[in-house]
Amino acid sequence: MDKRKKLLTYMAAARMLLSMMVVVIHHHSRKRKRGTPRERISYGPVDERDRMRLEYLENKIGKNVVTCVNMLRLSKASFFHFYKLFRDRGLLQDTIHMCVEQQVAMFLNTVGHNLKNRVVATNFDRSGETVSRYFNKVLHAVGELRNEFIRPPSPSTPTKILGNLRWDPYLRCEVQPYINFFFINLKVTCNLSWCLVFVIK
Repeated sequence: MDKRKKLLTYMAAARMLLSMMVVVIHHHSRKRKRGTPRERISYGPVDERDRMRLEYLENKIGKNVVTCVNMLRLSKASFFHFYKLFRDRGLLQDTIHMCVEQQVAMFLNTVGHNLKNRVVATNFDRSGETVSRYFNKVLHAVGELRNEFIRPPSPSTPTKILGNLRWDPYLRCEVQPYINFFFINLKVTCNLSWCLVFVIK
């Protein structure tokens, strides 16, 4: 019996040694294969996607003035001036897959229509994370221009509106800022001089 136990012990040790040798040889051969360059995964024709995105933007903005105003709430000339201002001052830059025009267009579309990221991502063929990231970049750039283009709301109603029955009920100035528990609601209004006024409401 003693010889039998020794034999079983030697056989188990030999089996363990052989399996370890197989693992080492297999790992070594895989390492050698990894050293050779392998073909990278292709995610689709990026140039084609970018061309389609720019074509979508051109259809919505460059088609005619009415479509541009409906989409971005700005005329073509105002939109071009707006994004050129960001580019000239270095507040926004073109990235590998998105130009400044697309960044500003996504921002204006979101703010102008109170759209969710998911809707804008579908319209512009982007992911929700990309839309969110560029929305924050453009919002930061707009904040950098606050002293030149954004003026604080006036607590008084302009005299042109005050007595006019057509505008008085709708454009009366009521500045009542409040902070919700989870969100700060942002309301954008226009006065008669067409200057944007941001009111935290």
